[in-house]
Amino acid sequence: MEDTTPVRPRAWRGLVRVITGVEFAIGATCLVVILTLIFFQAAQRYLPVDQVAWTGEVSRFCLVWLTFSAAGLLITNRGHIALEIADTLPSRTLVRVVQVLALLIVAAVAISLVIEAIALIDSQGIIKSPVLRIPMSWVYIPVLIGVASTAIRSLVAAADIAIHGPVFAEIAADEEATA
Repeated sequence: MEDTTPVRPRAWRGLVRVITGVEFAIGATCLVVILTLIFFQAAQRYLPVDQVAWTGEVSRFCLVWLTFSAAGLLITNRGHIALEIADTLPSRTLVRVVQVLALLIVAAVAISLVIEAIALIDSQGIIKSPVLRIPMSWVYIPVLIGVASTAIRSLVAAADIAIHGPVFAEIAADEEATA
């Protein structure tokens, strides 16, 4: 297949690159925190040190933040769940329709999650986390940012495919040999 990557303005690519870098840094930081704290929790069981209760709570929060910060990245990098089998259809128009429809469904789900995240931020400020005693509304702010990023990136990708045509998955050489 030919390369059908659309050409975007330089300013747009720079902005997307910066936002992607920030989201990647948040996700990587959350992953490192999770790994460190889970290792520390396991070590606490065998060492003669006092148990630290907040490690589990922070690990759970970081797992949620990692999940939602990575969702937007996956849309932009075509790592999100996709119907790649539809890419093999003979009609480019049908492939375009399937890809746009899939991204619009992802955007609709993400917009629904934005609405729910806003509702949680508004309603959960009075509830405190069990150990750290921080307002639970603070926990949902990164979730809101992640799902908003996913919604925006999905809508932009859907518009991009609708205007410029479908984007096909890159097939590795060993996969071509088996096809």
